Amino acid sequence: MNWLDVLGPETRHKDRRKPIYGRITERIKECIQSGKLAENERLPADRELAKLLQVDRSTIARAYDELQAAGFVSSQVGRGTFVMPRPLEAQIPKRSSGTGFDRLIWSDKFSRSSQTASSIMSRQPVSAVSGSSTISLGGGVPTEEFFPQQEFQEIVADLLASNQSSDMFGYSLPEGHPRLRQEVRKLLAAQGIDAADDELLILSGSQQGIDLVSRTLLDAGDVVLMEDPTYFWAICNFSSVGARCIPATTYGAGLNIDVLDNVMERQRPKLLYVMPSFQNPTGSTMTLDERKSLLDLARYHQVAILEDNFVGDLSYDSTPPRSLRSLDKSGGTVIYQGTFSKALCPGLRLGWLVAPREVMARLQLTKRTCDLSTNSMAQVIVAEYLHRGLYEKHLRHVRTIYRSRRDALCDALAKQLPSWRWTKPEGGMFVWAQLPAEYSARELLRYTEQQGVTFSPGDTFFIGTQRPDCLRLTFIQSKEEEIIEGVSRLAKAFQIYQSLLRPKGAEDTPSQRRVSESTFI
Repeated sequence: MNWLDVLGPETRHKDRRKPIYGRITERIKECIQSGKLAENERLPADRELAKLLQVDRSTIARAYDELQAAGFVSSQVGRGTFVMPRPLEAQIPKRSSGTGFDRLIWSDKFSRSSQTASSIMSRQPVSAVSGSSTISLGGGVPTEEFFPQQEFQEIVADLLASNQSSDMFGYSLPEGHPRLRQEVRKLLAAQGIDAADDELLILSGSQQGIDLVSRTLLDAGDVVLMEDPTYFWAICNFSSVGARCIPATTYGAGLNIDVLDNVMERQRPKLLYVMPSFQNPTGSTMTLDERKSLLDLARYHQVAILEDNFVGDLSYDSTPPRSLRSLDKSGGTVIYQGTFSKALCPGLRLGWLVAPREVMARLQLTKRTCDLSTNSMAQVIVAEYLHRGLYEKHLRHVRTIYRSRRDALCDALAKQLPSWRWTKPEGGMFVWAQLPAEYSARELLRYTEQQGVTFSPGDTFFIGTQRPDCLRLTFIQSKEEEIIEGVSRLAKAFQIYQSLLRPKGAEDTPSQRRVSESTFI
């Protein structure tokens, strides 16, 4: 098929009234609606079409993203981009002999929230590999080797033998079990957070905290400021309630208070979502001065802050600066959340929110409309685990091991992939890496999967300018020797990828030969 004829020469003409990606998007839509492009027909790769139309590859990528969001095409990593079948409303079933139709037209029933979430979810790559031989440098959860199985077995046996067993099998209070609330308040006090009893809510995991804040504070059209890149599921949640997610930072430049001041003045955001310590996905940590300035700015512009301290307990080199909530002396600006899922084990699904009293009253009401109360059994077990001092012992153990695994990953990257830029985090779970500018992490993933290693493409985490050259690597899920082998497979895959892109006989560019600078290791 001659795609230049299909799209028409007008897609390449300069027209300042409409960007070229928009013209390409509209032309492909017309071809699909007219039947010129058949159902399930494969579209050219973005690199191929960009070369054909003599435009930047990012232009085609954006056009494909627009088409996918509108439901015209579907993209799958490793397979390509395909024309979607016609929607069900265009294929109305015949009436049966009874009343009504043979089946419901479900595409008419989905909410806007569901449609938005589905569109954003399409950005997640679908892995084509699986099995015990695959080394995962993606994801971000602790593995079974660190689950407190023996301690939990003993605690459960003791609880069942005592008069506390009745607490495990009934509903807990909507705000959380009293014993767990007491233990969490002790943890918070050690972090400099004085949370009153009516300012604390126990959650079914920290993701629920994001959801409760969305439901309680946000209406369609409200602006949420977020770091860019940021946590994928937060983007999904805020967008699904109709909020407008806007970058609060510029990639590579970090937090710029002057720029943020201007953004707040122009956009009038209702909420700022931040991860000050060991951010996901970059692993970066805000300085104390940045935190203080951010807090002052939020107060001045009357912007609520949701501070997500999802891995604050996993610090390896030094104690991170004080949380925004501990610096918020009045307690009137910051909603603070934490979780046991990352440092302890994900299956617990336990977290907490700290918020001003008037906000907490609404958050509790919202939670009751969602799930009435959090799992009682998990709350009672974790409360006893904390009471016995086992959590601090567990943290000391995993911090030592995770530090070694982080160092193994960073050392392997420096030795085997010197042309990549990357950051060495002071804590958390992730190393954020950047390929030489001409390469795409999603394209690289095709070759790494063939070598038996996976990672998370970085473009998944952006809300502003897309960066196809970024990727996220996790170091907590594999032993040191597996991490080293995983990087070796990454390096082999990258060599294959380079050989396919580099003209025959061409030498490496300076950027490809560059060893990671000291500020990136």
